[in-house]
Amino acid sequence: MLNTEILLTIKLQQQLFVDPKRVRLLKEIQKCGSINQAAKNAKVSYKSAWDHLAAMNDISPKPLLERNVGGKNGGGTELTVYAQRLLQLYDLLEKTQEKAFHILQDESLPLDSVLHATARFSLQSSARNQFFGKIANLRHENIHCFVDIEIQGLPQHLTVSITEKSVVRLKLVLGKEVMMMIKAPWVKIQRHAPAENMLNIFPAQVKEITDKGEMEEIILTVGKEDIEFCATSTQTNQVKVNEQVWLYIDPEQIILATLY
Repeated sequence: MLNTEILLTIKLQQQLFVDPKRVRLLKEIQKCGSINQAAKNAKVSYKSAWDHLAAMNDISPKPLLERNVGGKNGGGTELTVYAQRLLQLYDLLEKTQEKAFHILQDESLPLDSVLHATARFSLQSSARNQFFGKIANLRHENIHCFVDIEIQGLPQHLTVSITEKSVVRLKLVLGKEVMMMIKAPWVKIQRHAPAENMLNIFPAQVKEITDKGEMEEIILTVGKEDIEFCATSTQTNQVKVNEQVWLYIDPEQIILATLY
């Protein structure tokens, strides 16, 4: 495991807004409610602390501090809701940067795809089958929309059926990058040739079979690049390794995701 240190700096109006030193100062104010004590805890002078806070407030879209006069403890200084959210955002960005750096070690992961990279280091799903592709066509029928997706290595498009409202919510357009998630039980195996008008039918080869008791976990490969699909099947519907079969996925049993 690499010991990395990523120092995040944010600028507003081409001026320094927050950096690790200023974030620590804000966090100390949040803990103790006193600028004087926060400066001591952050190991900066009182004047330096005030200079940092004044510089931040001058360019901040909203106030960062609020004073409490009087009261049981004689008053003090508290962070505004905006400042609290700023600290939460800073922590989130730090974690994201750290995870982003770690994917550098995986040379199989393309770094020209924001969705692919983000999903790899942040999204966890129980779906065994996860694919990335781009929208090739949108076919609207009543309240539904059939989304044809081009996946590198597959001989034909994978079609997903979603509602028109989902199309709008996901802001789907031609060429947009999307992620598809398919649970193993949704991948069906057929031995006989399908009807010509069926969607999501792919010729496949059985690569591997794992006995799971009453069920079998089956790995199938599709296309010249041997794209792998994982399916589950009952023992009564046994297939054999290297057998040529047909793989079918109902367009309504595919979960579609995108970044924006």
